[in-house]
Amino acid sequence: MDLPRRFEQVGIVVGSVLMVTFPFSFLWTFLPHGYGWLNGLLLYVPGFVVGVLVALRKLPVSYGQVWLFSIVSWLATYALWWVLGAADITENQPTLLGAWVVALLVGAAVVWAKPRLRLRRSGA
Repeated sequence: MDLPRRFEQVGIVVGSVLMVTFPFSFLWTFLPHGYGWLNGLLLYVPGFVVGVLVALRKLPVSYGQVWLFSIVSWLATYALWWVLGAADITENQPTLLGAWVVALLVGAAVVWAKPRLRLRRSGA
């Protein structure tokens, strides 16, 4: 394999780790404090796995779809928590965790629907 392709794969993995961390960063509020390295693994491993699978073309999604999922899920989580009033996280954990799962589903739905939303070209 040539060097530029290898650099591209490394960039996909690193970028996926950074982007998938956005929606998973809300997990910090639910994880017990004191397991710093274990919490870090839970935060970064999903992005690493997704990045490796996308870079090796073993996952039927593009790198742009990983970015779209991450940004939409993060924004949806933030919006849902704001609407639900996430000021007291310890009291509302089940509700906020459910909202986070819904936000991940919203991100997945947007990624699934986006390629199907095509504008028709005029017949010229």
